[in-house]
Amino acid sequence: MPRVHYAGSSTTLTALAEPMVWLRADYEFASTFSYRQPDASAQFAIGVPVPSPATVKLALVDIAIRWSGSVNEGRRIFGSIKTCKICVVPPPRMARFRAFIKRLKPREGRLLESTGVRDYFLLDGPLSVYIQVPRANANEIRSLLQRIRRLGTSDSLCWCIEVREEVPDEHLCPHLFSDLPPGQGGLVVRLVDLTDQSEFDGFNPFGGNPQLAKLSKEVHILPLTVRRSGETWALLQRIQSSAYPHPLRRKKS
Repeated sequence: MPRVHYAGSSTTLTALAEPMVWLRADYEFASTFSYRQPDASAQFAIGVPVPSPATVKLALVDIAIRWSGSVNEGRRIFGSIKTCKICVVPPPRMARFRAFIKRLKPREGRLLESTGVRDYFLLDGPLSVYIQVPRANANEIRSLLQRIRRLGTSDSLCWCIEVREEVPDEHLCPHLFSDLPPGQGGLVVRLVDLTDQSEFDGFNPFGGNPQLAKLSKEVHILPLTVRRSGETWALLQRIQSSAYPHPLRRKKS
């Protein structure tokens, strides 16, 4: 297949006409999973049961830099996956609890004590991450997916069980709130993704400009329902694909 050379960069990316393939990676967590909803207060961190597409993509970039020792390798991976489709499917059941925590944060060469409230999740099964990539890059992305050791907060440690080719069940993927048919339920969350305008230097920890991130923040519906809940806890259950009476409608781009 032909390759496209982008001006001003030595990076060679697979042409957009390249055949695409879905990869599924299953992750288990050592203990809890925590991911703060975008724009939520750090002192009162409302949690989301799944990581945003941007979190998954940046995790792949981080792994590429760590294993290669090259920031330019991370830049190359960023350019090749920033517009890839991501679908994160929650496990069949999850428990959410809200905890008051005391933490130590490094600041100017010393540790400062702070407190806050954060949502944590216990997963009854693996978290499944689907990513659609060019087939020519599938082996490279597969290797990076296998090396991810954290999704979410720094204490959300995980490991990859397996990676295989598999198309996701569309009903189990997060969907834009505006695309849902009338009467269809689920859990309302806000998720973040990269855009065509997103630049690597918007996330580069070695000297970047956050204004170049240019993220997309959209309200989505997750296929989850609250089965039981209390003041500081809730039991979530995944809505089965067969429970949806009609196919989900997507807006035409």
